Amino acid sequence: MLEIICGAVFPIVVSMMLGYLGAFLGMFNRDQATAMNRMVLKFALPMDLFFGVSKIDRSLILNSGHFATIIIGWMIVSFLLTYWLSRFVFKRSVSLATLQALAIGNPSVPFVGSAVLKFLFGVKSALAVSLASVTINVALIPMVFFLLASDNQETMGGSGKWTSHLAHAFKQPVVLAPLAAFVWVLLGIPVPKLLDTSLAMLGKTTGGVAMFAAGILLCLMKPVLNKMVVTSVLLRNVVAPLIAWGLALAAHLSPFYLREAVLTFAMPSASIIVILSNQIKKGEREAASTVFFSTIASIVSMGVLIALTS
Repeated sequence: MLEIICGAVFPIVVSMMLGYLGAFLGMFNRDQATAMNRMVLKFALPMDLFFGVSKIDRSLILNSGHFATIIIGWMIVSFLLTYWLSRFVFKRSVSLATLQALAIGNPSVPFVGSAVLKFLFGVKSALAVSLASVTINVALIPMVFFLLASDNQETMGGSGKWTSHLAHAFKQPVVLAPLAAFVWVLLGIPVPKLLDTSLAMLGKTTGGVAMFAAGILLCLMKPVLNKMVVTSVLLRNVVAPLIAWGLALAAHLSPFYLREAVLTFAMPSASIIVILSNQIKKGEREAASTVFFSTIASIVSMGVLIALTS
């Protein structure tokens, strides 16, 4: 079991460490990391999201009942609750509160989860991965772009009006692509094979390039373990899956779906927070450190949760 978890998590760590090594040897600088992240955000990630969402089985989503409610509901609530606490209790800026909320409300299910859950639950894991992917890409990402645009007009564009921020959010390729794919799925239209394979080629580079760029930034800015990073890692790796466990018990889910729900929320923070922090030039050190330490910690936290829910 540890071999499977390590097999899913270590490629992320290795990609990040290679980027760190490249920066340490002077082969890459911050501007090049920014260019990589821009490519990912504008091209690779939208293609990857369209490709992933378009593969979702419509019937799985429409007939998933309480399990879907827990996955979708807790992802959105954890994002909103973290944002509120970070913004109004800890008095962080809109940008930092948004990035922290995304770090906690956005587990890396499409990357890490697809490997771990598929091994544990077989083809049935497609439901959890699909529900999480739809929630992230159709609900959370538009909210994130709306909030970041309101606090970063110089880097995100738009005027001071909330309608401008909303319009700007829905003009982003990373928002439009999954929304288009979601509508495509609901309409029951098959994706042409030529389009499918074309999008997959560049889309599959998303995780590796994003983590390589995160490693470059981590080297140049040095990892940090401050209150924000530690809190984010604890909430992402420990608190979120435990609350999901409680919700699953309250909903009387079967042991199979309870275990799947808990492990879906046990995934480390997704690398998109590094990409976005690099774009707005805020919280980059904390974002890269959060993804790194959350990924390392997930080896232990996922192993413990797998044992406890067996």
